[in-house]
Amino acid sequence: MSERLSPASRAVGDIEGIDARTGLRLLADLVDEVVWLDHCPAVSASFQPAPAWLRHEPVSAWQPLPEPPPGLRPCPPDPRRVCVSFAPEHGDNARTWARTHGYRLLAPDAGVTAWAADKISASRLFAEAGVPVPPFLVIPATGREPAEAYWSGRWRRAVAQRAENNLIGRGTVLVDGPSGLRACLEAWPDAPVKLSRFAPGISLTVTACAGPDRTVVSAVSHQLVGLPELAASWGAHCGNQLVGPDDLPEGLYGQARATAYRVGEVLRGRGFRGVFGLDLVEGGGRLRAVEVNPRFQTVVSLVQAAEGAAGLLPSLGLHVLSFLLPALPRPAAGPVPPGMRHSQLVVHARTDAVAQRLSPTGRYRRDGRAVTGPLHGPPVVCRLADDEALWWAVAGSGAVTAGQELALVQFPRPVAGLRPRPRLRPGAAAWIEALAPDAGEKGSHAKKGSHAEEEPPPLRMDERRMREAGRHAVDLIIHRMTAPGPRPPCHAPSPGALRAVLDEPLPEHGTSDLPGLLDHVTERALAEATRLDHPRCFAFVPSTGNFPAVLADALASAYLSVPGAWLVGAGPTQIELTTLRWLKTLLGLPDGHGGLFVSGGSMANLTCLAVARDHRLDGRPRREARLYCSSQAHPSVAQAAHLLGLARGQLTVLPPDDDLRLDTDALAERVGRDRRAGLRPFAVVATLGTTGTGAVDPLDRVADLCAEEGLWLHIDGAHGAAVAATPRGRHLRGALGRADSLTVDPHKWLFQPYEIGCVLLRRPELLPETFGVARHALDQGYLRPAHPAAPASEEINLSDYGPQQSRGLRALKLWLSLKTFGAGAFRQTIEQGADLAEYAAGLIAAHRELELVTPPGLAILTFRYRPRDTPAVWDADAAQAHISRRVCADGGAILLTTTVRGATVLRMCTINPTSTRADVAYVLDLVARYGRDTRP
Repeated sequence: MSERLSPASRAVGDIEGIDARTGLRLLADLVDEVVWLDHCPAVSASFQPAPAWLRHEPVSAWQPLPEPPPGLRPCPPDPRRVCVSFAPEHGDNARTWARTHGYRLLAPDAGVTAWAADKISASRLFAEAGVPVPPFLVIPATGREPAEAYWSGRWRRAVAQRAENNLIGRGTVLVDGPSGLRACLEAWPDAPVKLSRFAPGISLTVTACAGPDRTVVSAVSHQLVGLPELAASWGAHCGNQLVGPDDLPEGLYGQARATAYRVGEVLRGRGFRGVFGLDLVEGGGRLRAVEVNPRFQTVVSLVQAAEGAAGLLPSLGLHVLSFLLPALPRPAAGPVPPGMRHSQLVVHARTDAVAQRLSPTGRYRRDGRAVTGPLHGPPVVCRLADDEALWWAVAGSGAVTAGQELALVQFPRPVAGLRPRPRLRPGAAAWIEALAPDAGEKGSHAKKGSHAEEEPPPLRMDERRMREAGRHAVDLIIHRMTAPGPRPPCHAPSPGALRAVLDEPLPEHGTSDLPGLLDHVTERALAEATRLDHPRCFAFVPSTGNFPAVLADALASAYLSVPGAWLVGAGPTQIELTTLRWLKTLLGLPDGHGGLFVSGGSMANLTCLAVARDHRLDGRPRREARLYCSSQAHPSVAQAAHLLGLARGQLTVLPPDDDLRLDTDALAERVGRDRRAGLRPFAVVATLGTTGTGAVDPLDRVADLCAEEGLWLHIDGAHGAAVAATPRGRHLRGALGRADSLTVDPHKWLFQPYEIGCVLLRRPELLPETFGVARHALDQGYLRPAHPAAPASEEINLSDYGPQQSRGLRALKLWLSLKTFGAGAFRQTIEQGADLAEYAAGLIAAHRELELVTPPGLAILTFRYRPRDTPAVWDADAAQAHISRRVCADGGAILLTTTVRGATVLRMCTINPTSTRADVAYVLDLVARYGRDTRP
């Protein structure tokens, strides 16, 4: 007897089997020929290295048998000629072919196969094996009570299943309540129905083999079920992708293999032999058995690739030996290489259709949306390059019915995320579109029911198409936020190249392929830009965004949320007021402050200075008015002055002090001189975090001066105000509370996507004095119902607080981010960015060829390539510009220049939460490398 070994005694990452050399030697001694019977040769092709005794015949239960040669008579079976069928329990074709051609069919006993495949009797199998299952009940075929009698009020959703195991999922239906169950029972009036509580976790398939003396458990895969891009029904099997222990929550991989072992031992005790699959679903950290597939599954072609990589005999060979030997050889085990995450998709017809352009079987290569092939070479999944796929055609051209299998397509990498109901990644969807463009299109032979769906009204879509496109959009978003992408972080294609792709005539007629349009616009337009959220993008003050904020923008758009008049958007208005209060609390501002969310820092500066003008200059841009700032202030300050009617000479731009901050002595002297000259100083702009160096103006001294001189103090904290939320910035809170107005830009250091800025005023009631609708109304009749003259309640109309009447709910993204992650996570992430800048400064200070120009200020620092032995003729400014160009062209990072005290320097901003010390070190190494090219 051979050694008996359960998966629990193996390393958690190993799969079990028979040593490949031992198994191949045994098979060569036992058989002259093994024939794989199936409509698709993928399983036999994945048996590598390909043995001379293995071949394929296109025999399946769903297609007519090939015509035998003329005159061929049934032959007596030859024990050395055997055949293996994909699914012999689904029809007699395999047995007929074997009997006709004289082969021994290696198939398990039909009785035990039927018992295991039956979804109801399988529950007894699982009980005998001692493995958990989702809670269930069986509804009898006759004498049924009303559906409400079977529905558990504790179940939000349930899965109804007929007894028989169905390959295309028509025997499995998801139901949401008694009405759905009633419809299901009416559709299955003469069969018992198993009703199980829906388990929302990830689905897994374990491939195993019941041998004569023990169960051998092989690889685990993530089962893809009911993908709307590929299938017509919710429960249809749509593919698998291999997983390893590190891909799953802790303990699930070993749990899956141990469960399959226990089930296999029960099957083996009942007389079952050969390969089988066990489907499991996760719920609450525990796997529950769903069904047994007592046959080969398409995933075996992936499993065999993993077995080959682990030095084990492929499952097809193990299946043969399980029938021919009294006991299996000594067990062996081996790990699957960490990078082996092959996947495959089963493409079904989504509707009754006419398939006309399905690609022939073969290996294909894709570049963007262009696919070439079939290519020369063997169709073997383990030999695929990253840009290749294997396409196994099943259906031919012509009419197909909904749910009919069209093809199997295999990839060298995962095609979907590891989640309960995944969506295809854009690259996989592009493969399907290219190789099976007609897979889901209705054709002239499509069947039309008597209750055909009505066409939706103009500018509307039916619910199915909306769900399909919406899920695809979410997949694109997740892929964008989780995958590095093929393009370098610095990417600015030529105008001509973009015009050639995107400049097109006005489309007079639309398309039904919204997912395709989403792919097109993301790949050809949105992706054709610099990745500001790349971990090695150290330019500008990059925006990184976050997933809840993206969802918030979509929801706000869908609900047409307008936080303007309370009558129109009461809920959105309250969300904005709540978020404003949270932001004040985060920054340590007094309760009396208030304001408005606007598009960004530039609009916030304009809004605040408009109030300053009205409050200090009686609303008139007098010629003698003067506004003050440092030369390090943001250009939006000058733009705001221009839009407010101030000539450029009325904006006094002062040189900074030695630390590149607003020089308060020079400011006091200039204000005094202007007053003596009969001019009218009215406001000062101080900067909390200049964009060039991160410098912070002396806010307390500026506040003192403004209080003495009666000037409006506006603090532009677009970048740096967020630091006041952290312990390192707590000392700034006093000055922020003294400012008359403050700009905050959450799409910078509060990690929101564009666009969101914020205006905060010490006296928020001044905003309606400048922007109130009543003040500017020409004929109030239209707007009077939304803006009552004497409101009888505490309703707030935020359209009175800024220049926009129609304004989006920008606050929702910050609200949802704070609710999802909590303020503590934001504080921690801000600190992380500041710490990373200090780390970079330390590396620069210790580097023999680099020189720190300005120290870290709010996660911004500047430096130069400056080796100690350069000659006097060396052009240092040109060298920094050259280094920046080369770093960006290198493709791995973005680093730009700025000017400090008249010299060109390299500038680094480290606020991105995904940036690491390794990213900083990598970029500094590039700087030194390309800097050496500039030395004479």
